[in-house]
Amino acid sequence: MTLAAARSPYPRPRELRRRRRAGRPRRPPREILMVLAERTIYAAVFLAIAAEAVPSTLGHIGAAGRAPVTPITPIVEWTVITAAVLGVVALARALLAFGPVYAGAAARTWLLSTPVDRTGLLTVPLAIAVAAGAGLAAAIGFALLLVTRLGPPPVPWLTGWAALGAAITCGCAVAQARRRPVPVLRRRLTAAGYALTAAVLAVPLLRPAVPPPALAATGTATWAGALALVACAAVAMYAARRHLADMTRGTACSGGELALAARVSLLSLDSTLFWPVVTERRLRALARVRPAGIRGNRVAALVRADVARVLRMRTGLLAWAALLPVPYAAHLAGLTAFLPAIHLVAAFLAAYRLAGGLRLIAHAPALRRALGGTDLTLKLAHLVVPAAGAVVWSAASALLAPISPLTAAVSAVGAVAVCYRMATRPPLDHTSMVVDTGPFGPMPPDLVMRLLRGPALLAVLAVVQLAIAG
Repeated sequence: MTLAAARSPYPRPRELRRRRRAGRPRRPPREILMVLAERTIYAAVFLAIAAEAVPSTLGHIGAAGRAPVTPITPIVEWTVITAAVLGVVALARALLAFGPVYAGAAARTWLLSTPVDRTGLLTVPLAIAVAAGAGLAAAIGFALLLVTRLGPPPVPWLTGWAALGAAITCGCAVAQARRRPVPVLRRRLTAAGYALTAAVLAVPLLRPAVPPPALAATGTATWAGALALVACAAVAMYAARRHLADMTRGTACSGGELALAARVSLLSLDSTLFWPVVTERRLRALARVRPAGIRGNRVAALVRADVARVLRMRTGLLAWAALLPVPYAAHLAGLTAFLPAIHLVAAFLAAYRLAGGLRLIAHAPALRRALGGTDLTLKLAHLVVPAAGAVVWSAASALLAPISPLTAAVSAVGAVAVCYRMATRPPLDHTSMVVDTGPFGPMPPDLVMRLLRGPALLAVLAVVQLAIAG
């Protein structure tokens, strides 16, 4: 008997998955039926809502002479179209951050370290990523149908957007397998995101009077474009599946820490577990920085360090600038009655994007002890940058939209107050007592109160804004 005949063949990926499922503990049939019944109820409610909402929405889109609920101007249409392109770029950037092909810890440790067929093992994660990318891209296309008056046939339009999302996901999977072009691709996508954000901000200022071309009479061309995108998606899927064999343990777990942090933060309802991982990845991507001395007393040095942090990580500034045309867009959409509340919420979001230093210092007692001084002094020093951002944002957005100086002042002060309440929120305690509320089930009041710290104040201030404007 030769050595080749005595060697046992490697198990196939299907057999490995079957063995892994067989090793899981079996649940009793009663528990399985209860879980299925609960999920069936949720699915029935969701399908009932979708069955009522989707046909009425599509009928509203397809109605030729029907007046829209709010006036849709060319400014709104061009802004939404540019924002949709920005959403596609952001989708590709997010896919590269998470993988898009992601293998769990067990598969990376016990399966990818063996000479198993990696193409068959990673086909299911690739299919999940492609389905997610196609669904998100189709959602962007559906938003275009709702807000604009392009009027294309819904079926080929959504099919083309889903195929575009699948092709982008497969292209990101190929880049992930090759590994070397990923940093270059990330930088190019980031630059494209900055350019498109500037375009979104420029559209309300340019005030285009010509609407985008209508696609209602281009049914054949729309179907041809959708079929071409489907063909491109099929070719991209074939290329991505061929490159799965080149996946290493390092490339398959490139977005593992980010995916794990997202899952843990979602299950624990605590976003502070997710954003430190994102910040760490961004700092590692910088690779190197130019050292600079910080002069002045403790408060001035802390303020300068916070300004340097904001300038070094420009994503917060990008989001701050991207929120500037939101009140003006709400005014153009006919939401003038709710404009003060919208202005307040947008001001809070803009200021909160600049409050990274405040969040860090509020949740790091060891860092506060190392810096010295009182806790209140340290927190107020790190509140200077978001407060200045809120004031400048409120004044700049008030110049674009019909907002009174009193409304802008209340928005600035309210945004700073809510930002401070949110950033200094104590850590969530999942071991607090639970109160039985009867038909609504058990409820942890302490956890709910901590989750409402900040959003409740924002809701009260929004009502105050509406009362002042009314």
